[in-house]
Amino acid sequence: MLRHPKQQRSRERVQRIIDATLSVLEHEGVKALSTRSIATRAEIPVSSVYQYFPNKEAILVAVYEDYLEVVREAYDKADTPENRTLPKREFFSQLISKLWAAEGRNNIDAEFETALGLYPQLMAIDRAHEDWIAERIVKSLVQLGSDWPKPKLKRMAYFLYQSNSTLWFYRSRHNPPKKEAREWALASLLAVFEKCFE
Repeated sequence: MLRHPKQQRSRERVQRIIDATLSVLEHEGVKALSTRSIATRAEIPVSSVYQYFPNKEAILVAVYEDYLEVVREAYDKADTPENRTLPKREFFSQLISKLWAAEGRNNIDAEFETALGLYPQLMAIDRAHEDWIAERIVKSLVQLGSDWPKPKLKRMAYFLYQSNSTLWFYRSRHNPPKKEAREWALASLLAVFEKCFE
């Protein structure tokens, strides 16, 4: 898979493929994703897609890796020494809000959740991301003064990660009012975070 071509024209074509994939995911869903649907949206021949990606799964992997990288960058930007001086509830509220903004930036978080069940390679990438997030949550909690043992903090971090995935599913399946869903989700996640400081 040619992910980082050197020529400007090739880079632009790869970006069109990525953008078209995001568009198909947002407007038609992962089940409508094919090299043909991507090529149609990118307004390029299908053969051009194959110059850069061997199949739709490779494209989806590239898109998902980029998506998760933005989420990790959002965590890094929210978890700073300066922000850790905030009251704990405010720190976690800002952290969660920034992660949600990164996750929901393309309105395709639910489509990725569906794709995880369809493509084993995506699940492996997601597991590695889950481990990264869990390690960062543990580090943040220790720096904020939790005296729980690290193995317990890590179990809680995995619980929070899976809870967030469940919230994606709830939002996509029941389509609740956005503000209400965010308030409930934030309250539940904050309640778990606060337990480790009791």
